[in-house]
Amino acid sequence: MGIKISVVLPVYNVANYLRKCLDSLVNQTFKDFEVICVNDGSTDLSLSILEGYSLSDSRFKIITQENQGLSGARNTGIEQVEGEYVLFVDSDDWLEENALEVLYEHVKGFSSDITMFKFKYYNENTEEYSEGPFTNLEVIDPSFFTGNFYYMDVIDIIFKISHAPFNKLYKTSFLKENDAKFLYGSYYEDLEFFYKVFLKAKKVSVLPEYLYYYRIRDQSISTSGDEGSFDIFNILETTKQHFLDAKVYNQIKQDWLMFVIVNLKYVYLRLKEELKNQFIDVMKEKYYDYALNEVVYSEKWHYEDRAFHESIMMADNYKEFDLNYERVCNEILAKHYETLSNEYKKQIDELTAQNNQLREELGNASVKNKFKKIVKL
Repeated sequence: MGIKISVVLPVYNVANYLRKCLDSLVNQTFKDFEVICVNDGSTDLSLSILEGYSLSDSRFKIITQENQGLSGARNTGIEQVEGEYVLFVDSDDWLEENALEVLYEHVKGFSSDITMFKFKYYNENTEEYSEGPFTNLEVIDPSFFTGNFYYMDVIDIIFKISHAPFNKLYKTSFLKENDAKFLYGSYYEDLEFFYKVFLKAKKVSVLPEYLYYYRIRDQSISTSGDEGSFDIFNILETTKQHFLDAKVYNQIKQDWLMFVIVNLKYVYLRLKEELKNQFIDVMKEKYYDYALNEVVYSEKWHYEDRAFHESIMMADNYKEFDLNYERVCNEILAKHYETLSNEYKKQIDELTAQNNQLREELGNASVKNKFKKIVKL
């Protein structure tokens, strides 16, 4: 009997969080799994902690390499997996203790290429848990929970599905057949990886249970806002090519353009101030390459995303850009509330007219009743 599940665990300077993650694996109710711990050049006590766990549990296997970043560490892990299925876990996060058990029971029946499941955010500053449309998979119709589907079944919501790698169980043979790897040395590699594999998967399933906890901390890559943030431009270009290859780009073009703006805004708002001018310059250079001049606004657009898009070509520096962004936001809101105000005024006028008509009808009825009484007398 081979190993059922391989857990790929990239580790880089997370000594303060690593034990909670490893304990959640040690205590799994499911036992037939391995953990490939890729020590990605850690300089703190992370390696010592890993060695302690591997000495007492042979399922924990350590690979040490020079720092290659998260994508490089995950790729190293993929090369070493022996399990039927692969689960990516970030070393500062943790799993429910029955996660692997319920996942394997699920895929035994579905034999999915990809299985998605729910997760929650944990904010270490506030110690609060949270969830949303991405984490709880509520964007996917529950009718899909009873069987496998593929990307064309959910093409209308394809950009609303979480592209995180950690809330998905992948069939190992599926990954290897498609030579699925993360873009080496890149930020936002999760985004590109998800759409690359999702567009090739024939069988996708959903397990609607919370099995994973994602830690939000100030030092994480997603909040750093450094030079690596510029990787988003290459990630978006590469991801667009996947949709072109799948011959669905024209079908999802307007949703894709909105997705581009959402991601550019997300990165820009977290960017260090000294990098903002350069980022704006690149956005302007890519504007027509990305076909952002062909955007058609719809009710799907959040007003802040629309304002961000409208502001790109207006300014020569980030201070002008930020002022324009705020101004356009306020203009859109003002117009929205003006429209609402006019609608409410119209409703008030209609209700007033109905009320006056009702009073008149009631008044006429009262006069008739009085006349009847006089006649009777």
